This record gives sequence, structure tokens and C-alpha cells, in this order.
Amino acid sequence: MWDTGVLADKMLASGGSVTGGNPGSSAMATVTKPLKAQLAEVGYAPQDITYLALSHCHWDHTANANDFASATWLVRQEERDAMFTQPPAFARCLTPETFGALKNSKTVILKTDEYDVFGDGAVIIKSAAGHTPGHQVLFLKLRKAGPVLLSGDLYHYPEERAQHRVPKTDFNRDQTAASRAAIEAFLKKTGAQLWIQHDFTANAKLKKAPAYYD
Repeated sequence: MWDTGVLADKMLASGGSVTGGNPGSSAMATVTKPLKAQLAEVGYAPQDITYLALSHCHWDHTANANDFASATWLVRQEERDAMFTQPPAFARCLTPETFGALKNSKTVILKTDEYDVFGDGAVIIKSAAGHTPGHQVLFLKLRKAGPVLLSGDLYHYPEERAQHRVPKTDFNRDQTAASRAAIEAFLKKTGAQLWIQHDFTANAKLKKAPAYYD
């Protein structure tokens, strides 16, 4: 499981769509379908998930993280520290009530630039620090669709990439710039598509559960 949604499923308990956000942030998000309902459509429940990885700990990526506390959590020490032990400078962007249960989850601390989840090169988590201390991105080698890299918040919009803009709110902007350079080289090497997770226009064109890419 990669990231856990922008709004908690319980906010959609009455059906329909819902718009909300984090009281500490001016950003808002709209959700039309609960995450667990999407999982159910492909035959899974949260307890069926073996591994959980978050691109980073901001509220719009952790909304349902507690539901996956039974999975093995794949995280970098710097990110875990920011979530639980060291009050981060970006605390206003966090909602600890959505991820607190992960503190007791079985955890694998990722110590290298690349972590090959299954040992076959098909699913690789890569370090991309800067937006947060332990930010990471996800590489998938899909049989038919080809290689894809999920951005987390390395980029928020295509314009950031084209114009080389780094948000002022990033934890370490120099780290972000270095991570972007490394990931761009990786994309060139692998020929992977970059899917920018916050790119609303591109996201609208992607298949949604129960459809899938393979």
C-alpha cells in the first residue's frame, strides 16, 4: 500500500463526496469514494495488506494510515522521527491522529537509497528527501504498462518540474533540488513515466479501481 488517502474514510460515512483539509493548512481536498471501498472492489481489506509505505507524513497522504497498522511499515528513520520523536518545523502539516497506530507496527527502517521490496526489481522505494526529512518515491516495473514512478510530493504540478521551482515550504529545499536531479537521472535511465500524484488533470485520466494497470 502506497499512501493512504487525503481524507479519512469516516468523513464519507454518509455517502457522496466530501471536501475537507487539515486545520493547520489552507489546502483543501475533495474525495468521492472511500479508500477501503476501492480496496474492496479489487477483493482486499486493510488487514490483507502486507506492506505499507508512505511517500511522507503530511496529512494529505496519511488520512487512513491507522487502518493499515497490521502491515509491515517501510519507512526512513528521519521520517519516523519527524512523526513521533522530534517535533518537526512542519507540524502544522501533520495529523498525528491518522497515523499514531503505526508507532507499534512491525517496521523496517530503510537505510539505503533504493529498497527492493520483493527482491525482483518490480517494486522499488527510492529516497527523495527534501519535501520532508525522509520523503520517498515509488518505482514500479509493470509488465504491460511499462515502468512508472509515483512522485509523492517530489513535484506537485508539471509546472514545478518544467520551471525548476521548489516550494518555499519544503523542509530542505537544497535536498529537494538534489533529489529531483537524482530522480530525473533515474527516469532517464529506466525510461519510466513520472506520475505526479497531485497533478489533478493527469490523475483524472488514470484508471481507477476496480480497473488497474499491469
